[in-house]
Amino acid sequence: MLKRLIFVGILVAFATSDNVVYKDCGSKTGAITTVGVTPCPNEPCLLKKGSNISMAITFTTKEEVTKISTDVYAVLLGKKLPFPNFPYPDGCKDSGLSCPLKSGGTFKYNSTLHVDSDYPAIKVLVWWQLADQNGDIIFCFEVPAEITN
Repeated sequence: MLKRLIFVGILVAFATSDNVVYKDCGSKTGAITTVGVTPCPNEPCLLKKGSNISMAITFTTKEEVTKISTDVYAVLLGKKLPFPNFPYPDGCKDSGLSCPLKSGGTFKYNSTLHVDSDYPAIKVLVWWQLADQNGDIIFCFEVPAEITN
C-alpha cells in the first residue's frame, strides 16, 4: 500500500496504472513484463489521500522461488525510506501468488495499498521490490508519484 512517513517517515503509496512507464531498479532472478496501478491515468501517479491504490505486476522467473519478501520504499531527497506497516510483507500470501513459483513461469502479483489521510502532500519516487528465499531481488521497479489531497 503505505503508512505514515512524515518526512523522516514518509508514505509510500505507490501507483502505476494501466501499464505505466517504470524503471527497473535491479531485477535479478525475475523479469518484469508489465506494471499496472489503478488509478494512475497520468504520470506521475497521483495518490489521493484516503484512497486505495491497486496494482498488478506481471513477471517471469529465472529460478524456482520458494519464499518471497516484499519491500516498499519512498525515495525522497535521494534516501530510500521503508514504508512503515506495509500489510503484505509475505509475497506468497494475499498477492495472487502461490509459492513455490517454477523457474521460467509467468506470474501476476497483486496488491492494494491505502493512502493514509495523514500522509504529507509530497512528490516521491516509489520503489517496490520482491526478494526470493536467498535475498536476491526477483523484481524491482520505481515509479514517480505524488501524494495529493
